[in-house]
Amino acid sequence: MKGIVLSILALTIAVGIMADPLSCYDIQYTTDSSGDSPYNGQTVQVQGIVTAINAGTGFWIGDQLGGEWSGLYVYHRNTSNAVELGDMVLLTGTVDEYYNLTEFTNVTSYEIISQNNSIPVTTISTQDMPYGSSSSEKYEGVFVRFNDVKVRSTPDSYGQFKISDTSGIQAMGDDIMYIPPAGTLVVNESWHMMQGVVDYHSAAGYKFSPRNANDMIKVDNAENATISISTCPAATIGDICELDVISSRLKAEWGIRQYKLTFHIDPTVVIYQGFDILGTLSSQNPTETVSADGSTISLEYGAQEALVSDDDVVLIKLKFEPLTYGDIPIYLDEFFYDTYQINSLNNGRILVKIMENIAHLNLSTTASEKNIFDPAMNEILNIEYGTKTGFLARAIIRIYDAQGRLVATPVHQNFSSSTGIVSTTWNGRDSNMNLLKPGLYYCHAEISNRETSKRFSTVQPIVIKSRLK
Repeated sequence: MKGIVLSILALTIAVGIMADPLSCYDIQYTTDSSGDSPYNGQTVQVQGIVTAINAGTGFWIGDQLGGEWSGLYVYHRNTSNAVELGDMVLLTGTVDEYYNLTEFTNVTSYEIISQNNSIPVTTISTQDMPYGSSSSEKYEGVFVRFNDVKVRSTPDSYGQFKISDTSGIQAMGDDIMYIPPAGTLVVNESWHMMQGVVDYHSAAGYKFSPRNANDMIKVDNAENATISISTCPAATIGDICELDVISSRLKAEWGIRQYKLTFHIDPTVVIYQGFDILGTLSSQNPTETVSADGSTISLEYGAQEALVSDDDVVLIKLKFEPLTYGDIPIYLDEFFYDTYQINSLNNGRILVKIMENIAHLNLSTTASEKNIFDPAMNEILNIEYGTKTGFLARAIIRIYDAQGRLVATPVHQNFSSSTGIVSTTWNGRDSNMNLLKPGLYYCHAEISNRETSKRFSTVQPIVIKSRLK
């Protein structure tokens, strides 16, 4: 009986852990002089927002409110290629101390809970993260920001450089994800802002790593603004969804009264349905211009009063009607504040999840939406497949010739996707990497639910063409 009670207790504890994931703070906070996590060596669940990605290697997550001990490095190649900035993720894996760097590794499962969340930023002074000091442990994995700094050294052979603010204490930066162009960093030059995630190396200590050029702003003016179109994480075919056009702060002294944005879409998968200014910074409707095919849209705004905001703000809302399943991009091509062209532009996305137990299959090429291509000319076929079960699914994509003979199997694997949709390509070669002859072929998609073992399938034709001699 005692053994049964202990087993039930262990199961209860395990279920409790699974039902109540840890935060980054829970894993990172320690009073141990070694800096080791109290969960070192344990398999746990953690939840956080993706703050930075080193594709093909790992990524960082942070607690929603930021602060000390609020960040964590996730060392897992496959998951790093599946998440995006702003994703709220739930991960199951192991806490590990790798040369005194707390890592979350051996990820066995992950779930994207929500998308397009604000990146938690913790503003600190360079004296809070002094170069070479062990006192910076509390910022390990945290996305930090330094304001009004000066460059104190140019990048060394390892891409490391030093900065300091008015405190005079130096902190170190690194080029893990972004390498500033040669000559960008000049000793004693002032910068408005630098930010990045804090990494640790046993030889150099704690360093912040910018993700891209937008994490290093030299001059605080309108030209250095950032414009983003948001993501619609759960759209439905045929329904209207709204995407925000978001601007970084706008100072009153800049006197900005006009903006113009141009974006484009694929009208075969989504239709632009207008805009809305209710609850935005725009006080009147902009002038709208739409191309004849509905692919390119421009909005031009002008008013007497200046556009002013102390924080990120919604300029205008764009309306779209998705026509198909999948991840639909909204490409922000150009943006101007008055006569200033803004270079920091971020595209939007509409995610239309599959809500039916089906085998979704869509074939196209880079040249057209048709399933006709010429592999001999290095053309490829895009294969999009999916089902409602998403990450619980296993997919097999097979190519048959007109006689029903199996010639290739481009896909045979489990997959994970926030929409239930995955894309791959096929180069028109058989299983022995030989180019197939021109003719009619068939793409067969079989998708099975790994929990219920139910299978769904569909078939679409493919034509391999050749140029006339």
